[in-house]
Amino acid sequence: MSSPKKSAKSKEFKIERRALSLSIYMGMALAVVGITIGIIGGSQIVLFDGFYTFLGIGLTWMAMRVSHLVEEGPTIRYPYGREALVPLIIGIEGVALLATCTYASFNAVLSIISGGTAVPNGWSFSYAVTALVIPTFIWWRLRHPARKSELVRAEATQWLAGAGLGLAILLAFIAANIMTGTGWALGAKYIDPSLVIAACFIFVVPPAGMVRTTFIELIEGVPDPELQESAKLALDHVAFQFGLTDRHMRMTKIGRKFYVEIDFVVDAGWTVAQSDQVRHVLFRMLKTIPHDLWLTVEFTADRALVE
Repeated sequence: MSSPKKSAKSKEFKIERRALSLSIYMGMALAVVGITIGIIGGSQIVLFDGFYTFLGIGLTWMAMRVSHLVEEGPTIRYPYGREALVPLIIGIEGVALLATCTYASFNAVLSIISGGTAVPNGWSFSYAVTALVIPTFIWWRLRHPARKSELVRAEATQWLAGAGLGLAILLAFIAANIMTGTGWALGAKYIDPSLVIAACFIFVVPPAGMVRTTFIELIEGVPDPELQESAKLALDHVAFQFGLTDRHMRMTKIGRKFYVEIDFVVDAGWTVAQSDQVRHVLFRMLKTIPHDLWLTVEFTADRALVE
């Protein structure tokens, strides 16, 4: 019979994969529509949005595979599990999106130099509305599972950015059509490629953050301030309760795993029973953190061993 903790974890992984599946199916539909309309309507921004979404589908599928591997937990070959795959896949996703933005910006600059593009037509308007409604809906659906899954959180961030781009596309297309019947008609041809450049500058923020987070986790940097504060509060409580004034703590986070290592310098008369009491209190205080806790607590009478 599986333990309640294991069952709860399994449920979380199922919710995670269900959310990722929704993202894949809806992303595939939006990508096909975007690429098709972008080609038919001759709109660079619509084509860019379609390809950007299509790229995200492949990365989401990779995230699904990572979710399965991580759920398997520790194995003989991977005794600490494969949690490092989570930040790794998020980092790959971030790099791919950054590369897409760079390529799209370059093409947009070339279009501006060559005289702009055609004014958006009815097909492009239809896509702009779709690109606003669908990403907003998906982001709203992913909000809750994103609270417990970094993979889903990365997906939700992309969909929210996509909704922002959809709104910008719609407003820009409206402006372009208004300009067509005025003395600014020539400027309407530059709205589409200019919008691509603006969108790339906006879109660069989320993937840059994803790459930064990956780098910090893979080189085992300190976790977010919130996690640090939770661990420090537990340590301060235990130190005060047991009179352990000489203590040292290190911590890092990789994927769902939160590693905390604490060293206490104690008197020669310190007992194993006292050590176990300290461990019990620490586990009780830290188990509320929404991550898989890997806590190592050591006691020594030789201060040189912890420096």
